[in-house]
Amino acid sequence: MTNSLLLITTGAAVLSFAPVCAISPGPDDESAASAEKWQQVVLRTGNKIDGRVVKRTSESLFVDIGYTILAIPLGEVDTVVESAVETGTSAATAPAASRNDAGEVGSKESIFFTSRLEPGTVKDKARAVGESVVQVLTLSGSGSGFVIDDKEGYIVTNYHVVERERDISVVIYVREEAGLRKVKVEKVRIIALNPFFDLALLKLGEPGDVPLRKCFLGDYPRVLVGDPVFAIGNPLGLDRTVSDGIVSNRNRALGGKLAIQTTAAINPGNSGGPLFNNRGEVIGVTSSKIMGGESLGFAIPIHYVKDFLRHREAYAFDKDNPNTGVRYLRPPPKPRDKKKRLSSKSSPNVGDKAASTGDSSDKL
Repeated sequence: MTNSLLLITTGAAVLSFAPVCAISPGPDDESAASAEKWQQVVLRTGNKIDGRVVKRTSESLFVDIGYTILAIPLGEVDTVVESAVETGTSAATAPAASRNDAGEVGSKESIFFTSRLEPGTVKDKARAVGESVVQVLTLSGSGSGFVIDDKEGYIVTNYHVVERERDISVVIYVREEAGLRKVKVEKVRIIALNPFFDLALLKLGEPGDVPLRKCFLGDYPRVLVGDPVFAIGNPLGLDRTVSDGIVSNRNRALGGKLAIQTTAAINPGNSGGPLFNNRGEVIGVTSSKIMGGESLGFAIPIHYVKDFLRHREAYAFDKDNPNTGVRYLRPPPKPRDKKKRLSSKSSPNVGDKAASTGDSSDKL
């Protein structure tokens, strides 16, 4: 039997609880013991809980503190970091974290990275994440996108930006001493498409030849009304445009899907670009606005993007069958009254001939 330690820090006070007993692994459970990584859960209030995260849902974080499991609402969690308290292993065996050029640490899931970054001003954060936003060019127009994996060259954008397009190129902005330098990449492949959620996944043909900077993805449950946000994109071809605002509504229903409504200016060309929070984390993909209105822009929530990336094989693009075999067939025409049909044969006229022609064209 072993004892586990729970530390709850509130301001300057530190409370320690030593549970009477906790089940320790048996002789055959060495692998289980070595897998018990302990983390520190930092709440929005500043309180800290040391334990082992055993499960995460869209609503709660479940933390094993030794003698019981706490269910913490995800909206109350600020960040989760590796704790110095561990069982059955040393800190040297902890999973390696990813660190970007600014020294920000994040963890990788699927082909994207997540992190809880420090808050800052729009000026500082826009400069920090500016290189991760790209311009997507097609024969019919242009849009925006953002890098989610700098090693593999994966880029997220909107489906409608690359819809029915095959000749796609991407403009990347590389920061140098003299400023940002444009690098145009011609070899771009479509990896996955999801028309319903208006999402597309692209991949650079030779990512190793281009210096890329990735974005960190945030969490939708942490998005609150009134939170400051900013967007970076290429509205009307004006590249590297930054616009800021707040979250007007975190769960606006549009077309049967949730959308983040924001006052940040969104215009044609912003489509596919990231919507950042004040920490520089991507919380949505800018996709639409209400024309004729002011400060009525919308973004696809980040949890839809994460699900799309996790299950990208289900939306894999097939160049030989771009619509994945789905065809929406028109229903058969409504049968006309038999008496009316007979009367039309006995006394045909131009209108009946036109109707008959229309009916025949609707038949499958």
